Amino acid sequence: NVNVTASEDSRTVGASGMVGDRFSYGASVSHQDYANPTFNANGRYRTNYATVGGSYSIADSYQQAMVSLSGSVVAHSDGILFGPEQGQTMVLVHAPDAAGAKVNNTVGLSVNKAGYAVVPYVTPYRLNDITLDPQEMSSEVELEETSQRIAPFAGAIAKVDFATKTGYAVYINSKTADGNSLPFAAQVFNQKDEAVGIVAQGSMIYLRTPLAQDSLYVKWGDESNERCSVEYNISNQLRNKQQSIVMTEAVCK
Repeated sequence: NVNVTASEDSRTVGASGMVGDRFSYGASVSHQDYANPTFNANGRYRTNYATVGGSYSIADSYQQAMVSLSGSVVAHSDGILFGPEQGQTMVLVHAPDAAGAKVNNTVGLSVNKAGYAVVPYVTPYRLNDITLDPQEMSSEVELEETSQRIAPFAGAIAKVDFATKTGYAVYINSKTADGNSLPFAAQVFNQKDEAVGIVAQGSMIYLRTPLAQDSLYVKWGDESNERCSVEYNISNQLRNKQQSIVMTEAVCK
């Protein structure tokens, strides 16, 4: 943004803006008829841990430089968290293994390597939507939900937990032994009877798993003929580490 102001004996030209969602800047030059120009510049950079600022001014009789550092320090059960800003009412976000996920409530804020972030400004006694954007996360981590609502007390630091799954994103193109498609939305279980996936459209099994090979079963009813077992092995596909999604085929017997 560029601004120009003028009066009978003075003129000011200024510019300001942002680079990305973390760095903001401003600069201006003022000139009066009876004096040399005055120059001012400032910048502000937000990290996950603090906000660093600086400014510089120069005129006929002086020059001044200033550096600032601001932010918040939150102590919690897993340690200490530094944040770029401090508000009266805040929310502590916990999303294990979700490093890099952007917190949409605050510009330039993301989940750190320990799985935490602090949202500095929320409204007390009202429902606040806390949302995460998984785009910058590791491809081997999945958020089970991307939004939660919380109504904190005034002056409190409330906590919200986002459940995550880690492992390979696997699609198994599977049909029954007689060539029929698996029922849409059928549940997929491991040998511990834990739900690990679901049958998507086109008889595709989707699951998030840390195992390169395993034996699973698909269940779509309570009768003995309403389930089948499927084994997969994606060891060969994992040699290509550039893959974020692994595709394979297997018969559900």
